Amino acid sequence: MGKILVIAEHRDGKLSDGTKELCKVAKEMAEMSGNTAAAAVFSADDAIAKEVSKYIPEVLSGVDAKLAQYTADGYSQAAKSVIEAGDVAGVVISHGYDGVDFAAQVAMSIGAGIVSGINKVEFSDGKFVFTRNIYNGKLQEQRSVKTDKFVVTVEKGAWDKEAAGSEGTITSVDVAVGDVRTTVKEVIETTKGAVDISQAKLIVAGGRGTKDAEKYQATVVALAQKLKGEYGASRAVVDAGWTDHARQIGQSGKTVAPDLYIGLGLSGAIQHVAGMKGAKCIVAVNKDPEAPIFNIATYGIVGDLFEVVPAMIEALDS
Repeated sequence: MGKILVIAEHRDGKLSDGTKELCKVAKEMAEMSGNTAAAAVFSADDAIAKEVSKYIPEVLSGVDAKLAQYTADGYSQAAKSVIEAGDVAGVVISHGYDGVDFAAQVAMSIGAGIVSGINKVEFSDGKFVFTRNIYNGKLQEQRSVKTDKFVVTVEKGAWDKEAAGSEGTITSVDVAVGDVRTTVKEVIETTKGAVDISQAKLIVAGGRGTKDAEKYQATVVALAQKLKGEYGASRAVVDAGWTDHARQIGQSGKTVAPDLYIGLGLSGAIQHVAGMKGAKCIVAVNKDPEAPIFNIATYGIVGDLFEVVPAMIEALDS
């Protein structure tokens, strides 16, 4: 029996929501395969390890001054040390900027197969079968690895966050971190104070059909605020400068999986759909009855969004 090992993601002493999702994934994988769930935490001290222990039964804490800031070299070397020192069956990493940066290095260093961007996992005939989107989300494929160990990156929002519980065990482990080829001089928050829309439960998103920045604000943003949700956009809206890049949903933006996704003036281009097709309920508003967005919508409204949205807001007010 081996470990399904989460590599925890954190910044400025705060655990990411993505790591809480990974803990949920690891527990599910452990239960279906007869393994155990654990997490490795790399930092300059063990403070964050205590937080992680609320979400998973076993935490391995690797402390080194070179791990004070995330670097691909530091994390991949630390992960290799932990994996080789223990009975690890597979490694689970968040499919975010950091995770994508170092996951392949980890896989190469331990001679493991890697599957990136998974959104579902099954266990069949003694092996894990991973599902992921391909061709900009137009299709899905299933993959397994042929190596003894595996590394996977998990799409944010594909699983719910694990709920906090009683603290698990924390074990200090030696990590061998040698040369680190990059130095973090400064972390600049381009969207300081902004909410990570990948974690939102309700999103109202707008496309080119919202016409201009003023109308985007009056429809998409207004409806999102009325529903106490978040607002997003297609790439065309972001490129036009109507909102910032942190709000972009799609292949070149965020992947989201809210409980409710309301799309206003979105055609349903595959690049955008790739980032939101995991939503539990999709409501589409478009005046074109042939718009591709209706192919994946749970509910569709064929109509002028500039008439539909005011009616929605009026109904909510009443």
